[in-house]
Amino acid sequence: MPDASDQLRWINLSSLAVVILAHTDPAHVRRLVRALNGVPVVLHCDAKTDDDTYRAMLDRRLIPTHRIATSLGSWSLVDAELTALATALRETSASHVAILSGSDYPLLPPKKIEAGLVLGESAIWNIPLPHDKWNTRLHHDGGLWRVRYRFWTRADNIVFLRGVPLRWPWPRRIPTGVDLRAGTQWKIYSRRHAEALLNVVAERPQLIRFWRSTLVPEETFAVSILASEALVGPDVLPTNTNQPWFMLWPDGDHPRWLTAGDFERLRDAATRQTPKLFARKFATAAAGPLLDRIDAELLDGVLPT
Repeated sequence: MPDASDQLRWINLSSLAVVILAHTDPAHVRRLVRALNGVPVVLHCDAKTDDDTYRAMLDRRLIPTHRIATSLGSWSLVDAELTALATALRETSASHVAILSGSDYPLLPPKKIEAGLVLGESAIWNIPLPHDKWNTRLHHDGGLWRVRYRFWTRADNIVFLRGVPLRWPWPRRIPTGVDLRAGTQWKIYSRRHAEALLNVVAERPQLIRFWRSTLVPEETFAVSILASEALVGPDVLPTNTNQPWFMLWPDGDHPRWLTAGDFERLRDAATRQTPKLFARKFATAAAGPLLDRIDAELLDGVLPT
């Protein structure tokens, strides 16, 4: 846990706080925390992660939060994010909160990331649904099926049979006043948007019940709530096609792991007119030399120990 002087410094000086959602690779998590030097970091470690791995992630610069057992594509991931987001708002006075995975890494020094954020504005890729890239072989509705059907869940996790998510066969109504958006789990909230989201969570339990049985709610819940004037008032989240994260997407549903051969692309992404702020995905075993170059050439040299 941070000591009182650390906490006071964060409250007075840091305009950015970071939430890390992690479940493995403690060496990379600790390196990520060091790269975020001077920034308050809230750690959510999956409750399914064994205690030795969790303890290996801990660092005096971290603020640990309540651990939830999470599963891909399920409400449990949203629950973990909301829990950690509330901790970040409570423990810091940051004007922005970034949501990172434990396999992310910054491409700019923290002060440059902070300088590029606009007070009161979130940096979240989001566009209206339907979204053509969310079409699948069986579903050509731009991803609407993810929310229009009620999926089977157990303990806030989607139930799969042979890799197929189970659902009821008939569609249902979207809650009144909701402006559906496609988004991403990795995002940078403005404080006002984070507070508005948590207020809706507290005041609209029927929306939580609805989204608990949707598929991949981490990519639709927060952005849809914040885009809906009926829920948050006129200060809605605008459409944004700029993704602050660098990712490489081969064929498939997940970005690929980055290696040393990707450095030039990362450097280009970090130095363009509208730079990428973070990148994913990195693993200690494969990305050590790449991370060393990022530290030396993009993050202004040697990091604190």
